[in-house]
Amino acid sequence: MRRKILDDSGYATIASSGIVIAVVVLLAAVAIFITRVIAFHEAQVAADMAAISGAYVLVSGEDGCAEAGRIALANGGSLDQCSISGSDIQVAITVRNQTAHAKAGPI
Repeated sequence: MRRKILDDSGYATIASSGIVIAVVVLLAAVAIFITRVIAFHEAQVAADMAAISGAYVLVSGEDGCAEAGRIALANGGSLDQCSISGSDIQVAITVRNQTAHAKAGPI
């Protein structure tokens, strides 16, 4: 009785398809991570700018929270929280589902 030799044609196609799928999934995960990091940095920049602008306006006797909200909106975010303590202002800004906090006041 003779033994049959198994035909392995098509093996490379299946293996390479699996590798391509794994690479695509990995690249998608990296893209999602990078998008979240960029959004957090945008939120932090918006929070820093809003806090500095609010503190600057607050020193001149105007409403620092209103200015912080305007600056947050101009940077594509929303002012979630604003508190004034003496001459310091603390804000929380959300940009693309990422929230950042900043505090500013006179030196």
